[in-house]
Amino acid sequence: MGVTGSWVPCLVVRPATGPKRRMTMLIRISKAAVAFLLLLAVAGCGSPAEKKAKYLAQAQDYIHEGNLPKARVSLRNVLKIDPKDPEAYFVFAEVEEKEKNWGTAFANYQRTVELKPDHEKALLKLAKFYLEGRAVDKVLEMTERVLTKAPGQVEAEALNIAVQAVKGNMSEATLAAEALGTKHPTDPDAATILATLYLAQGRGDRVEQVMQRAVDANPNNFTLLESFASALLRLNKSEQAEEILKKIVTAEPKVIDHRLRLAGFYDERREYDKAESILREVIKLDPDNEQRYLGLASFLVSRRGASQGEAALLEAKRALPHSTSIQFALGELYELSKQPDKARAQYAQVRDDQRTKPAALEATVKLAALDWSAGKQDAAEKQIAEVLKENPRSFEAIFLQGKIALQRGNGKDAIQAFRTVLKDRPELAEAHTLLGRAYLTTSDAALARESFERAVLLNPKLTEAHMTLAALDGSSGKFKEARARLESLLKLDPNNLQTLSVLLNLQATEKDWTATEQTLARARSAGADSSVADMTEGRLAEARQEWDRARQAFDRAVTAHPDAPEPLIALVQLDIKQKKTAQAKERLEQVLARNPAHPYATGLLGEISLLDSDQAGAESGFREATRINPNWPTPWLHLATLKLSQKKADEARELLETAVKTIPKSEELRLLLATTLNEAGQIDRAIQEYEALLRQNPKALVAANNLASLLADQKGDPQSLDRALALSKEFEASAPNPYFLDTLGWVHLKLGHQDEALRIIHLAAAKAPDHPILNYHLGIAHFKAGHAAEAKTHLQKAVASQKIFQGLDDAKAVLAQLQG
Repeated sequence: MGVTGSWVPCLVVRPATGPKRRMTMLIRISKAAVAFLLLLAVAGCGSPAEKKAKYLAQAQDYIHEGNLPKARVSLRNVLKIDPKDPEAYFVFAEVEEKEKNWGTAFANYQRTVELKPDHEKALLKLAKFYLEGRAVDKVLEMTERVLTKAPGQVEAEALNIAVQAVKGNMSEATLAAEALGTKHPTDPDAATILATLYLAQGRGDRVEQVMQRAVDANPNNFTLLESFASALLRLNKSEQAEEILKKIVTAEPKVIDHRLRLAGFYDERREYDKAESILREVIKLDPDNEQRYLGLASFLVSRRGASQGEAALLEAKRALPHSTSIQFALGELYELSKQPDKARAQYAQVRDDQRTKPAALEATVKLAALDWSAGKQDAAEKQIAEVLKENPRSFEAIFLQGKIALQRGNGKDAIQAFRTVLKDRPELAEAHTLLGRAYLTTSDAALARESFERAVLLNPKLTEAHMTLAALDGSSGKFKEARARLESLLKLDPNNLQTLSVLLNLQATEKDWTATEQTLARARSAGADSSVADMTEGRLAEARQEWDRARQAFDRAVTAHPDAPEPLIALVQLDIKQKKTAQAKERLEQVLARNPAHPYATGLLGEISLLDSDQAGAESGFREATRINPNWPTPWLHLATLKLSQKKADEARELLETAVKTIPKSEELRLLLATTLNEAGQIDRAIQEYEALLRQNPKALVAANNLASLLADQKGDPQSLDRALALSKEFEASAPNPYFLDTLGWVHLKLGHQDEALRIIHLAAAKAPDHPILNYHLGIAHFKAGHAAEAKTHLQKAVASQKIFQGLDDAKAVLAQLQG
């Protein structure tokens, strides 16, 4: 038989068996022919190394063509042959990076370095990820490993310079970049870092020359060309940038990334027709690629509106009817556009069509999320339980469980859920962000920071994680680092008002008034509400004691929004701060003359009367305010507090009960009502109000403390003590203030946990050593532990305070017993 193709099946040659080793083939083949066929077989199969090389080359070809799904298939074939091939993981990471799957890309670069610790390209890629996440120590660790093996490696040197810039050492960084550029005038990395620093310092006149020199020497370096185009855009030379991006597309027409970058350029220029045209061309180049349909739909939703996005997804669904990704995207769009019934129908269709497949379980979880949002908690949790019964490790179900726990304020359960998710999906940036938020609910700032830092490493564009890290930096006094992080965010989104606001607050904290003026101007240019900007200007001027400027800014805000509370309150507070209560009173009377039903002026006038010791005038103002604007809690609080100060507790309590019925969501009113009920001996009613408040806000620490103390002191039965412990058990970790700690310790003592009680009450007393109640509790704890001398010391201190407190008689009795 002749060989007509290049492929020959791999032969498995077995020795003949059986006692007589009989030849069973009808056609006898000579030894020479067998040898020849075996030779062909070996040549046709190829060695594992040859197969790996072939698949890897295929993957590179597919990447060049922009066919990333097929590239993945080829790379999986490489890893089937050799699961520890570092180059396959590196190329896999590049594919994921192209698809903006940052977490998976990062994980694969890490895996590359695990398998080949000196893999230069992977180390440099990781360094760039770390730089985006501001993990500068890790950047330097990666570059040091590169430079140890390759001293002077330009990209590593450029990254080290970038670290200097991130740390705020711009002058030193620029000098180093200029030196690197002098040594390597045409190197792409040297040129890019120098141009970036020049741009950051407003030295745009030098940028084009630096980049053009490198481009002339490297005309086919498309990464460099893209950087040049970005720089030209920053220099407002959009026509030149467009020409470069078009040139790249012409040079590599099959590379989809180039077309998408050009589409992004048109999008930023608001030339939406051109951008849409390119995205539709991209679909035609590979009509079976669902990601391209999804990209077009995303663009249309953001630029043309939900209806056009819906039309694109419906068209995609007709083209690829079996794509669950497209169906899920359609459901998510319906959710975003407040059409839950349509979303539910879409997810139900996927569930029913897919049945036992994983997509059916994912659809069930999405239906559960809809039920949860609609307040159908039982239905949601039932569906989650069904999914977990089918697949106990369902990522989607556990993830939703974590989100629900976080919404409920149950940090511990949320942490457990998100950590479980991350065991299987360590690359999921959103899970790291949510885990960080969960750690914050348990006041574990260090672990929260780790989670947020991991999130921004995996996805450098995660604004929430960056903002939280900036807040953590600011709260720990690292203002320079916080500001640098926010400035980096603003490079990605210069008009983000939330980021500008946080940056301005940090600058104000540092009293960097020049910077605050600049940031406020940026916020106004970015479209900040003029009244909000005026209020901010007023607050800044007030902080600088520029009273006239502050007053002018607040006046502008009042003129724009005469019925808003903030501007008027700001003006009144400014008058009070300057001891101009008569002026404040006159201002409010003028407001009421123009508008007798002004929602806030009467209440503010009551506060001025209170400052002037005019209790009758204050009461009149507060009562009128509760009539005009009954949903404003402040006058109710002032009126009740005034009555309490006048020893009219019953009247105060009646007012508070009316107020709580009027504004049931006011925590302050309900807390004051519960306190007055407790003081009146209405213990069960007080407990009811505290419990109602905690149902509204499980994190209301004062309510939790007061209720735990009440249950321990006034009830004392096992069920009440268990509830008291549940309320207070997190105080040591989340609210280590002496009075909360004392409550926790006292509850432990009531439950018979003497060692734990003594330890915690000792911590509390150390923070407030002269407080009579804390000394009483510590004395009793020592007494029950058999420490007579210590008990006597603290009980004497409590009794000697001359203050009346609950437990004073008990303290005296135990002290008398100790004194014999």
